[in-house]
Amino acid sequence: MLDTIQHRGPDSTKTHVEPGVGLGFCRLAIIDLAGGDQPLTNEDGSVWLVFNGEIYNYRSLRAQLIDRGHQFKTQSDSETIVHAYEEWGDACTDHLSGIFAFAIFDRRHRSMFFATDRTAIKPLYLSFQGSKVIFGSEVKAVLAEGSTPRGIDVLGFLGGEELDPRLRRTSFTDVHQLGAGMSLRVDGSGHTFRRYWRYEPSTQLGEPASEADLQEHVERFRQTLSETVESQLVADVPVAVALSGGLDSSAVAATVHQLGRDDVMTYTAYFDGDEARDLTFARQVVEALGVRNREIACPAADSTVSSFAEVAWLAEGDFDLGFVARHHLSKAVYADGAKVLLSGQGVDELLTGYDASYEAFHGRTLMRSLRSDIVPARAYPAFGEKVLEEARADLLQREGSTPGSSRFTEMIQHELRRDYSRIAYLLRFEDRMGMAGHVEVRVPFLDHALIELCAATPESVRAHLFCGKRLLRDAVADGLPESVARRPKERGFNSGSPRLTQVMAQTGVLGPPLPDAPPLSDEEQHLADLLSAQVVQEKAYFDSRYVAALRTRKDYATLDTVFVIHLLDELFAKDTQPDRFGTAA
Repeated sequence: MLDTIQHRGPDSTKTHVEPGVGLGFCRLAIIDLAGGDQPLTNEDGSVWLVFNGEIYNYRSLRAQLIDRGHQFKTQSDSETIVHAYEEWGDACTDHLSGIFAFAIFDRRHRSMFFATDRTAIKPLYLSFQGSKVIFGSEVKAVLAEGSTPRGIDVLGFLGGEELDPRLRRTSFTDVHQLGAGMSLRVDGSGHTFRRYWRYEPSTQLGEPASEADLQEHVERFRQTLSETVESQLVADVPVAVALSGGLDSSAVAATVHQLGRDDVMTYTAYFDGDEARDLTFARQVVEALGVRNREIACPAADSTVSSFAEVAWLAEGDFDLGFVARHHLSKAVYADGAKVLLSGQGVDELLTGYDASYEAFHGRTLMRSLRSDIVPARAYPAFGEKVLEEARADLLQREGSTPGSSRFTEMIQHELRRDYSRIAYLLRFEDRMGMAGHVEVRVPFLDHALIELCAATPESVRAHLFCGKRLLRDAVADGLPESVARRPKERGFNSGSPRLTQVMAQTGVLGPPLPDAPPLSDEEQHLADLLSAQVVQEKAYFDSRYVAALRTRKDYATLDTVFVIHLLDELFAKDTQPDRFGTAA
């Protein structure tokens, strides 16, 4: 099991085994480099911990626990969890601020206690096989134990809407991820789940907001962002920042700079062609802040295609070329000596950043209700705008859902929670591709203090400050070039990069061979075969005629789904060794 996740912790590997329980840990040393090895135990050996992540408030929590009589033997943040568990039991999670997934063996009660942070930034995977519970930081570690059947869960792969799941579905049968803000106790009496935190956007309308009210909210956001970033810079190793050139990552870089951390380097990964536009904005930020930046190119070339199997093995689910670029970036960060990377991920999901305006977000909310409540989904595309507008007006009148009504704010709350639920994909991207390069990714915008601040914003203020992410833009405007601070959202996450199968076609791996191109390598041929009619029929996930039609019309977006599911099937369900595809994983 540990062999499969050595990339997550190359600094040390240790185990604790006794009748009925086995704990293993691969360490990426970030705090207390000399004394923070795990599994970690308390004074009498009755509590054992394995923990992935960082506790940002560990210093204040340590002082509090020492005042209560606890004795520490290390300077690590990990040990605060052990003593917090001794002090507060299952409620220890309420006292932790950070990114974490951990498992505690309580010998006194013959039980296991599992928990994840409020957003599940750090993953914890579980499989329940009879009386046995298998767990790990990645699915491959769970499968390596041998008890869990190997299979692809296509619905889990597609990632349907799940608001506040106890156990989130994954791309693999019988393997689940512990939900965000959840803990689980397993003992002789069964399984006990506890939700200790939930994202709950306000349903308060609020009084009409004056400009002074809005500026007060902006200043509160600016201060909280600064405190959050400062807390996440804590490390006994160098820290870096991922800088894409967009507003969000630029805001993090600017905040780091304002905190006086000129030692922190930034890193920019970019694609050929269209995505190079982001590089222009990243360079403007670098020049304005005076930071050191390293640019990492991700070309549409044979070398990129040859990495697809390795990235699939690491990603454990749907992925795109952005995963490949981030993997390259993480390896560059680690090669330069840093082990921590700050990312601007998550703020779009909190501030309706994928909508052109807050009014557009309102429209999206109402149209979703329209589709489900009035017009059957299968008939929706057939109607023109005039009919749809009539139906929309009917919905507003029938439901009492006019902007400003309590019914309307309930609909808004649900839609905000839907947006927030989509971060699961983004967090898998950050965790997997960071740890694959021996780098821990921290996401300041998803710190619970910032999330709770945004969630508490009443509708009267959201209407102004969530519009075009004005809340963030105004908060960081003084620290960024105006071209970046006011840059509109141009595309969704990673949507500017070419499709995987498109790159395969451009390099001659998929489709007719390129003129004067050398024969495909064995690894390239294995990848190309995953879309052959024979393999499509054998795997039976898709209709072979449908896949052939996708190839004919060059529908690379849909073809990517076929390709990735087939690749995951080869790597995981068939128990195929990844080196069949030339990967070093």
